Amino acid sequence: MISGSKRDGNGIVEVALAVGYLAVAGGIVASYAAPATAYELSIYAATPAATWGALAVAVAVSVAVCLSDERYLAPAVLLAGLAAATVAGLPLIRGYHFYGRADSLVHLGFARTMSGGGDPFELLYPAGHLIANSLASVAGVETTRALMLVMWTYTLSFFASVALCVWFLVPDRRALAIGAFSAFLLLPINNVSTYLHFHTYSIGMLFTPFVIYLVFTHLIGGDRRDRIADRLADGGRALGRRATGFDDSVGVTVSPKRPVPTTYLLPLASVALVVVHPQIALNVLFLLVGMTVTQHAYRRFRPASPIAEYRLLTVQTVVLVMAFVAWIATHDWAFVSTAEAMIESVSEFVTGEGEATPRVEEQSESASSIGGSIYELFVKLFGVGAIYSLSATAVVLGRVTGYLGPPEGNRSMRTTPDTAKDVITLFFAGLALLLPFFAAHFVGSISTYLFRHVGFLMMLATIFGAVGVRYLVADGSPLTDLGAGSTGPGARAGGRRLAAALPEARSVAAVAVVVLVLSLSLATLFPSPFIYLSGSHVPEGEMDGYERTFASQSAESPVWFGGVRHSSDRYEVALYGVESAPWDGEVTPQPRSSGPVPEEAMLDGLPAFYANNPDETVRRDHYFAVAEADRQREVIAYRELRYSTESFEAVAAQPGVGKVRANGELTVYFVDVPANASANSLDREPVTVPGG
Repeated sequence: MISGSKRDGNGIVEVALAVGYLAVAGGIVASYAAPATAYELSIYAATPAATWGALAVAVAVSVAVCLSDERYLAPAVLLAGLAAATVAGLPLIRGYHFYGRADSLVHLGFARTMSGGGDPFELLYPAGHLIANSLASVAGVETTRALMLVMWTYTLSFFASVALCVWFLVPDRRALAIGAFSAFLLLPINNVSTYLHFHTYSIGMLFTPFVIYLVFTHLIGGDRRDRIADRLADGGRALGRRATGFDDSVGVTVSPKRPVPTTYLLPLASVALVVVHPQIALNVLFLLVGMTVTQHAYRRFRPASPIAEYRLLTVQTVVLVMAFVAWIATHDWAFVSTAEAMIESVSEFVTGEGEATPRVEEQSESASSIGGSIYELFVKLFGVGAIYSLSATAVVLGRVTGYLGPPEGNRSMRTTPDTAKDVITLFFAGLALLLPFFAAHFVGSISTYLFRHVGFLMMLATIFGAVGVRYLVADGSPLTDLGAGSTGPGARAGGRRLAAALPEARSVAAVAVVVLVLSLSLATLFPSPFIYLSGSHVPEGEMDGYERTFASQSAESPVWFGGVRHSSDRYEVALYGVESAPWDGEVTPQPRSSGPVPEEAMLDGLPAFYANNPDETVRRDHYFAVAEADRQREVIAYRELRYSTESFEAVAAQPGVGKVRANGELTVYFVDVPANASANSLDREPVTVPGG
């Protein structure tokens, strides 16, 4: 029978958890009740303060319960997971028409092309688009929303998979919780080359921890008595068991000969990874090749080592190699060009003709121009990740060298001694093969891919860094177990219960530190002026403005477009699909783009800019499109670095420039360029688009 004091302690925790879950629900309702009605430069500022307050309460409750009473670890971790999922899903909850600019608009066009009958296998990475189209068909949602749902689903997969990977390396419940909280940080998302909007490389990166977990479990195997529910938690009888150990019936043993379900699931996941994004598959291929070679080396030269006993990855590696080769054989254009660029960049750097990290230097110059610094950006974008990376490095080196043993107080669910050391050793061999490939992306033109690989490394650092954090908390919980020490009768028991319920100074500090780290990491999850970027929100009015302009052009003359920093190309693809695709509504003639214009042209006169353009084909009448997103990005986020407030105001007042469409999100001006009759011969009938 559970004592009265124990029930009181349980009651305090249960009430706290109830408050936390209600806070999450209230935060979601508050966000849903305040949908986006116009372009939002920062989703953080536009989301109601009540939502952030409610989520902060939920996370604080979750952390406090996790550190104080392991019997409630599962609902506490789930509470924090719901809070993190809410943050990641804010564009969905707040009713964004679409989230993601630049490449995301192109991916929207690819998805619409496929839904219209286009061949998906002509695309280098069609998996995410196919899933989105299937979701749109089954659930009856728009393609724009389906793409956002796909990205959110992969984010949830990342949360679960990282927690499982950490639990595998240190198989106790505390490690599982630390792995989950580490995943909630979403360290691989840096908003430089990896994003939380629909971006195929980012999708593959978030999917990789699931593949890694399958690799881990394939190596170890397991006992047939294993039950996933028992392995992840203490079972249905958790409250009735002693908190000092686990039932022996859930022990996991190394079984290199007995097949396990992951043995058959891993090849499917590997093939899926190739179709999600081949670059991510190549990264994993480097890891598997290094691990496989190391396994065979141990079997040949050190057969007595435990590493020689693990199930080989040879067949799994061969399957991934075959899938990768088969896929690139039909998309060789992409890989040949990338390989040539890499060879050229590395060669120029070695001979002294190239430079290292030109992309970083460009970012540094831009940050300095608007009053920031590259060091400030590094701290904001990679500060938490750097700490985790150091932790991961220490753990990997410590386990490989044998300096670090199993964490003190580790109540392992695995009966085989210390498999984590062996698995980390194999993984370290894979990293030794992968890192030189990543290092090549520090130089020349291919440095534009540098931060993609930084994101991939942050994904690995999240897993191994969480193991490092598990070592730091190995000597016991920093919080007093609620209800402990309150077994005495009468007033003394009540006093002890009250004392146990009051937080200690270090308890408050521990909760505050975790909440602070989560806040710092999630504050850079979406682009915002905090990191000198603009939000990726694409409002419906902006898309509608472009669509109406495209559709209302003259049958005899194409629309020529200019813009601020960008052109109309991506919007055309997003609305109608790629060229020669079975569009829902074909645009004839096809709109043409002459690219962005500098600030000087907006100040001094757009007609003169186009009339005197060095490219003769551009010397013609134009439409100049200005989105509200353009204005807020340049004036607020970029602090007038390239375009000033005056440049936007000057456009409408110029002779020869007239406003033909404005809906609050997109303003389209007609620029009359009469100086070059030959260039304007295609535009004999100037287009007049009704406003609205």
